[in-house]
Amino acid sequence: MAPSGKNQPQRTCVACGRKAPQGELLRLAVSGDRVLIDPRRQLPGRGAYICPKRECLEALARDRKKGRIFRRQLGEGAWSELVYKARE
Repeated sequence: MAPSGKNQPQRTCVACGRKAPQGELLRLAVSGDRVLIDPRRQLPGRGAYICPKRECLEALARDRKKGRIFRRQLGEGAWSELVYKARE
């Protein structure tokens, strides 16, 4: 369970730019050659945060600059899980 209140770290959504407590956002991480949602925030490496709203998932799925988020080249197939979640 995420800590509540003002002691929780603030993170910024990579899709809309909204700042929120870390526990309110989903963490994304790269595992192998895929971008995954990391609900426990335990996957190693550089992470990124996104609002759990459909609009933000759809915006990130369409964004051509999303490769910059993890500071490495990722193919379009890397984002397939995220695109699938946006369509649900």
